[in-house]
Amino acid sequence: MLLNLLVLLFWISTGEAHAQKHYSSVSVNTNNGKTTISVKNGNKKSFSLEYEGDITLSDDDKDIAAISRGGYMEIKKSAFGNRRRIFMEPDTNGKLIKKYYVGGSEENFESEGRKWLAEILPEVLRSSTLGAKQRVDRFYKKGGTYAVLQEVGNMSSDHVKSTYIRLLLNKNPNNNDLIAILKVIGNDINSDHHQAEILKYKTKAFLSTDGTTEAYIAAAGKISSDHHKAEVLKKSVRDGEISESRMRSLFAITENISSDHHKAQVLLTVLKNRSLNTENINVLIATSRNMSSDHHKEQVLKAAIASPNLSESGYSTLLKSMSNISSDHHSANIFSALLDKKLDRKSLVEVFRLADHNMSSDHHKAQVLNKAVQKQNLGEGNLEALLSALKGMSSDTHQAEVFKQLSKKSFNSDQLINILAATKSMSSDHHQSISLMAYAQAVREKGDTVKEAYRNACGSISSELHYGRAIRAIQ
Repeated sequence: MLLNLLVLLFWISTGEAHAQKHYSSVSVNTNNGKTTISVKNGNKKSFSLEYEGDITLSDDDKDIAAISRGGYMEIKKSAFGNRRRIFMEPDTNGKLIKKYYVGGSEENFESEGRKWLAEILPEVLRSSTLGAKQRVDRFYKKGGTYAVLQEVGNMSSDHVKSTYIRLLLNKNPNNNDLIAILKVIGNDINSDHHQAEILKYKTKAFLSTDGTTEAYIAAAGKISSDHHKAEVLKKSVRDGEISESRMRSLFAITENISSDHHKAQVLLTVLKNRSLNTENINVLIATSRNMSSDHHKEQVLKAAIASPNLSESGYSTLLKSMSNISSDHHSANIFSALLDKKLDRKSLVEVFRLADHNMSSDHHKAQVLNKAVQKQNLGEGNLEALLSALKGMSSDTHQAEVFKQLSKKSFNSDQLINILAATKSMSSDHHQSISLMAYAQAVREKGDTVKEAYRNACGSISSELHYGRAIRAIQ
């Protein structure tokens, strides 16, 4: 209870500080063991820090206790034309030599330099990563996670905050502490890059319980960059055991990714690495509905079709997601994958309806209908839906392809009569006659009613040549 109260008070205090803070830009360069750090704190003047070797801070962060042999440290700051500098290095016995300069003149360190160092060093430490590990260890020893996060709240640089938080995560904090850390990541770090890097740093720990997973997903949702958000979500799927109940939250964040490429990458990663239950498969498919890229939508939907838990309700959701695909090529590819499954009547009828109304290319429509003829059961009204889509085609060549494919299956008399009547929608005598002739043997084996339907269909052929060929086929 006390910990929760302290964390609440911390959020209030850091939230107020966050609103008033000027954020700093930090430039860090390390070369041959020498580190140079330049910091600009909002409207304040900048300062620079240069050092080499191991730097040991005093426990109050107001002095330098030691520098390793061969090392040195220099702090410079300019403000309103006033330039000040401190340089320190160890002598041969390891004792620090400290020099203080104002402008180009050296001044007494003990009288003024020590006072200025005590003033500027906390600012240097909160604006750079100098002594970060030592400070995290000290704060953690005194007050645990809360003490470290409180110090993070005093910092303006996201780079420095992220360094401290990663060092804190190395302490293996408990679940309550992890939730507090995740709230800091989501609320107090502005940089998408640094947010993402921390969230990817200890993914398995963050996703160890429902509580930490919920906080993790909430923090990921604060990332505005599609690239960084997708990278975090993909790593969480690959590295964590997100419960089925939390997958819905992950999909909700994914739906807010505007880039179809990044959205598809997240959904494909989920499908590759997770065995989703029926409900979450449906949610995943629904998440793809607002994707404008037909290419990326095809990738996701074909991968979803391959999922073993795709049910009848999943087929319905998938077909709804297909309703706004404009590319016949991509639609045909998805339909082809879907028709390899044994579809229920409602789903198969919807395939025929979408093919009829949404596809303008008779070539691709014929591909879909031929695949349906080969793979699906055409009883229970399915044949009527297929014939309706078939009559909607303007190309007699492609219609004839489907009629010939259809003739390879067995039908009862009523079905055969419906098929023969459907050929009358064709304007080409040639294609109608060869389509009818494909059924001649089946017609000969049926009764007079079917033969009469065949002759009736032949009656719409105006060419004597093609009419004669079609009639002779059943004699």
